Amino acid sequence: MSKEEIKQTEETASSEEKDVSLETEASEEVKASEEKAEEEKTVSEEKPAEKEPETSEEPSKEESSADEKSEDEGSDEEESEEESEEESEEESEEESSDKKAFARGKKIEKGSKTYEILDWLRTICIGVLAGIFIVVFLVQRDDVYGSSMNPTLTQGDVLFTQKLSTYFKSYKRGDIVVLDGSGMEGYTGKEYLVKRIVGLPGETIRIADGNVYIKAADSADFYLLQENYLPSGIRTTMMDGGTKKGYDEITLGEDEYYCMGDNRPVSNDSRNLGPFEEKRIVSVAFIRVYPFNEIKIL
Repeated sequence: MSKEEIKQTEETASSEEKDVSLETEASEEVKASEEKAEEEKTVSEEKPAEKEPETSEEPSKEESSADEKSEDEGSDEEESEEESEEESEEESEEESSDKKAFARGKKIEKGSKTYEILDWLRTICIGVLAGIFIVVFLVQRDDVYGSSMNPTLTQGDVLFTQKLSTYFKSYKRGDIVVLDGSGMEGYTGKEYLVKRIVGLPGETIRIADGNVYIKAADSADFYLLQENYLPSGIRTTMMDGGTKKGYDEITLGEDEYYCMGDNRPVSNDSRNLGPFEEKRIVSVAFIRVYPFNEIKIL
């Protein structure tokens, strides 16, 4: 081979080597660019993935705080509901236990609801019974009808009368009494009578000269009865029917009372009806409560 051929072959080999090296460099560059592109792609994919939690962190904090508040409120409500339920359960248990104890005859604890209810019922019952006892056995209200007790009592006056005297048979001259005149000859009314006791058991009563005279059971003489409760100038006279029956002078029995109204000219009383037996005395008046401007102890 000549030098020129050798040189040409060397040049072609070197050119081929250059081409191969260029190809390998190009392929390496392509490979590097592809790797770089893949890295950028992975980075770009990773960056939004990293940003997403950052952008979502702020609302998630607010939402979490709101959720925490709502959870706290919900827990508070649940706790209050649970407490109220527990209290109601305790109250119901107390009531049921009190009822069971009451049913078994056991002593109920002081301060419980059942104890308070029973205490109120006991107080009301005591008040009602006391009122009934007072009205039936001690004090009653009576209204005045008619004018037989004028001017001491007038039509429409309201009296309080006591019954204690009827139990002890304790009456005295001058007492204003409520009388039951039903069945007595000369009285047809249905109302009780309000009169004043003038003569006591055992005494002899004489009505003459417009006055009342009294003779005690152990005395032989009459004395003039001073009736300061009568208006001046009032005379006590008899009725024709009473005079015929002998009521102008009469000795009273052991349980008889001679009663008259203060308005002597019009009163229908012992001068016409005769003496009142003790059993006919219903009560004794002690106070006038109406009219309010004329309240007076009798």
